[in-house]
Amino acid sequence: MWVDHGPVHYPTKVSDRTRKFFEENEFKQKNLFGLDKGLLYDEDEPNTAIDKTLLPWIPVPIEVPHEDILKEGMHLLDTGCYTAHRPDSSGWLSICIHGMSSVHTNVPEDYGLPDEWEDDESDWTDIARYCPKTVEWMREVVRYEKYTRVRFMAVLPDGWLMPHVDRNRIHGVGATNVAINNPEGCKLVMKDWGEMPFDPGKMFKINTGYEHAVWNRSDEPRIHMIFDGDMGDYFKSKVLEGYKPYA
Repeated sequence: MWVDHGPVHYPTKVSDRTRKFFEENEFKQKNLFGLDKGLLYDEDEPNTAIDKTLLPWIPVPIEVPHEDILKEGMHLLDTGCYTAHRPDSSGWLSICIHGMSSVHTNVPEDYGLPDEWEDDESDWTDIARYCPKTVEWMREVVRYEKYTRVRFMAVLPDGWLMPHVDRNRIHGVGATNVAINNPEGCKLVMKDWGEMPFDPGKMFKINTGYEHAVWNRSDEPRIHMIFDGDMGDYFKSKVLEGYKPYA
């Protein structure tokens, strides 16, 4: 928890596995252009690229009012609203603005609930009222067809996420990740691909089938947002727009 600009439970020393992962992958660089050999770009069927690409990430060209959103996300962090997220990490916190509840930040299975609750029971949570600019942006600019879990994700100073994958395949991209801020010294690193090119206000679809880890070696919290749900036609068209230069 982070209260009044200081941690209550401060992150523990970075794990040896995370440190080694960064040493081996942080400065790697690979060419993304032409990875899919021009076979997947189809203006009439964006799902082809979204579901089959081998790219580690795809930039999504949607405007993000990151300074306004950061104020709302940091207010929730400073007032102790976030909950600890996943045991294989330290200083990684989360809160849902849309979902089953503000504190159900993982998948239903982790709480002993049926999988269908993610779709059937997700709605704007109680903290949405404290984030009016974020909600307005989600509704009017991002324009998912249907949101399920939408979370603020905080990594505290010296916090880290153990190297992990979120699914067992590397074809296609997964959740949407938005950098609300990204302090210098905080990096998401992918195995064999190196550092993700996050800057404040940048949005990406991420291929979480590649092993990845985060380490915040700065003196301020990193705040991102992660979107799950049904993207819909408009958002898919923006993903395809971001994908086109790499096709």
